[in-house]
Parts: sequence; C-alpha cells; structure tokens
Amino acid sequence: MNKKLKIEDTDDYKNAIETKKYLRILSNYYASDKNFDELELDNIPIRELFRFMSDNGFPKKGFVSEDDRLNFIDNIKKQIDEIDDTLKKLRLAEMQERELNSLLILPSWSSVIGYKTKGFYLNRPVIELKRDTIVMLSYDILTVKDKYDTELAILTGPGILFTEFSISPGSYTTDYREINMVLLPMLELRKLLTATPIFESDIDATVNELLSILPFNLIEEAYTKQALLRGVMTRNIFHPNKASVDTFMKVMNDPKSVNPKEGFKILSAHPEYFNRLLLTERPNEKSGDASLNVTSAGIASILTNGQSLLDELIPSRKEQGELLLTFKEIKKQFNEIGRSLIQDWIG
Repeated sequence: MNKKLKIEDTDDYKNAIETKKYLRILSNYYASDKNFDELELDNIPIRELFRFMSDNGFPKKGFVSEDDRLNFIDNIKKQIDEIDDTLKKLRLAEMQERELNSLLILPSWSSVIGYKTKGFYLNRPVIELKRDTIVMLSYDILTVKDKYDTELAILTGPGILFTEFSISPGSYTTDYREINMVLLPMLELRKLLTATPIFESDIDATVNELLSILPFNLIEEAYTKQALLRGVMTRNIFHPNKASVDTFMKVMNDPKSVNPKEGFKILSAHPEYFNRLLLTERPNEKSGDASLNVTSAGIASILTNGQSLLDELIPSRKEQGELLLTFKEIKKQFNEIGRSLIQDWIG
C-alpha cells in the first residue's frame, strides 16, 4: 500500500477532511427534499451533524426560505472549494521539498539520436525494433564537459530503457534495461526540448513529439488545467506507451532495483560511445544466457568501462556517490507518493 504525504497525517489536515464530509452532507440535505435519515451520512451520527450545524450557523431547512436554502448551498460549495485549495497548497508545499521531480517519457530513443540500432538478443540479431522507450524519474539535467572540452547534457534519475522487438518473424519480445543517466550532446538536448509541441498551453509541462515531462506537483494544479493535460497525456503518451510505463512501475517496485552498489548505468549518445549502455560496475551475471550481459535490443553494446568517462564528466567521486544515493531516495519517494498519484491521475 502506498504511503500518504506526511501532511495528511496531521490533525489539521484530518480535521479539514472531516469538515468537508459534513459540508457535503449538508449540501445534499439543502439540495433535496430528504431528511437526514434518508441520506447517506458516511457513518456520521445524526447528533454530530446537528452539533456541527449549531456550531456553524446552519439551520434546519424547514426554517429557511427557498432563497436562503440556495444561498446555503452556494456558500457550502465555496467553503469546500476553499478547503480543497488549502489542502492542495499543503500537499504541494511538501512535494516541493522532496527530490521527486517529474516523470519523463521519451517514446523513441532512436528518434532522438537519429539512428536505429536493432542490436542482438540471446546472440540472435534483432530483425525488427518496434519500440525503444525511456521512462525515468527525472531528477536534474546536468551540463558537463568531456576531456575534449565538448559540452554535453546528462538527464539524471532512475529509470528504464524498454524495448519491444522481434528476433523471428511474427513474434515479439519485450525487455528492459535499468538506466540512471542519459548522456546527450547539447544539439540532441535542444532537439528534445524544441520538438513540435503536441498541444499549446500555459501548463508547466513539456509535451512534444519527442519528449514528455510531467511534474508531480502539476497533479495538484487546478482541476481545469489538470483535466486538459490528463486527456492529452493519456491519449498521446500513456496509452501508446502503456507497456513501457507498466514495466517501469514494476521495476520501481522491485526492492532490488536502483541499487547504489550497481553504480551508474549511462545510456550514451556521446560520439565515442554512441548508443552504448555504459556501466561503472561490472554486473552480476544474469542467469541463463551470458550474452544478456553484453548485448541488448536497441543498443549497440553494453560496456563496463563507463567509470573513465564518468570521471571526465563528474570528477568528484563524492558527488557521484551522492547522486546514486539520491536516485535511491527518489525511488523511495516515488513508491511512497508518486506511484499512487500517477495511477490515480491517468486512471
């Protein structure tokens, strides 16, 4: 079961939720011809309702005019809206204090780098690469330089490269690789960020043909904006990438995933390591075919010499270690609050 935000366990927050329950019952009461014993009271005793009405100036409807009854309904709605707005701000304030930032979906890695590598799987050539999708919890975009003083960008955060492919006609297989960095030349980053938008809006999210970034705090935005973005994201992003998002959710729920001891897993578009998965730690041998440790669908190869390049880009080993621990914390926060937010939001 997903945990709540800490604010939701405070007495003030719980009292506000309880007040909303009373107000909704009163709204139904004033809007209908029914008495309390004919309404759904959500397990609230009638005597407690009468006490709430007395404390807050709500008379029995038999003692008010039609105009006053309509005014009570309108005022109750305003009070509920004010409570919702206050609770939203409290939740948003807590979320902004966390490392959990955004959900990033890059539907086609090969479209970003401009080249499709079919790769190998189980020592067999991939004959068709149907999908190569990146899903990750975006932490930050770092600007770095390599030994040639070439400026590069690193998308950081725990995630996966999900692939769907065929090694025999008419049959498709899915696989994934954990990643926690995507290394891009600055040209490719600009290509990502300036791709044709899927829709135009003032909503603070990136939704274009190559990249979608959904900030978790956006879920707490006003309903009208949320509903608009929900429709666009569901139709254009989540439904077409359902298999990759589902796999990502399972991987993030796996206690063994995002292990700092496994080091960095860098999906690279660096010219010298083009479309390679660079590892800074030698992986534990996968059970079964040993080729899974060196080849994968959608990428040219898996290399274990990633530490040398990483040291060029981020020279501080301390900073490297802190990043790995941050990725683990982001995963934890996602499982505590982000997972349910995404599931509730996209349905």
